[in-house]
Amino acid sequence: MNNKTKLTARLLASCAVALFLVSGCVCLRTAALQAEYPEEKSQIERRLQEVFAAAESKDFDRLDSYHLYGSKFTKFSGSSSDRLDAAAGRKGEHDGLGSIKGLKMRADDLKIDVFNNVGIATFILDYSFDSGGVVVHRKERSTLVFVKDGGAWKITHEHLSPIKE
Repeated sequence: MNNKTKLTARLLASCAVALFLVSGCVCLRTAALQAEYPEEKSQIERRLQEVFAAAESKDFDRLDSYHLYGSKFTKFSGSSSDRLDAAAGRKGEHDGLGSIKGLKMRADDLKIDVFNNVGIATFILDYSFDSGGVVVHRKERSTLVFVKDGGAWKITHEHLSPIKE
């Protein structure tokens, strides 16, 4: 075998190995994206119930601890046409919750998807509150994006949009 033939054979072998490694990585990545993560889903569902309990009891310190407030936090809300940052999102949440009584919240049709350290909860937020002796009942399409921070799931993005009756 001459040098040119040996070089061609080595290049073909290297390409075959590289192709095998790349395809293996793609398969592993796809498997990780398709994994169900049942324990993480349960953790996120529990965290969502903790968020609701903190909101209903107006425990703002606990509620804040469930958010990853900072430069990467964002929120879309039916009460604002703009994307809110952490400060505006927190203030709006505190002001809104602070002004109502008898809040009750529930997540209907909850779906949680986990992608390693990111979880996305989509649901219909069914809630009611007392407004001057009248019970107001509303529903909103809701998406909460959670990230795992130091072993705890925290909200880094919220999107709420009212359902028109």
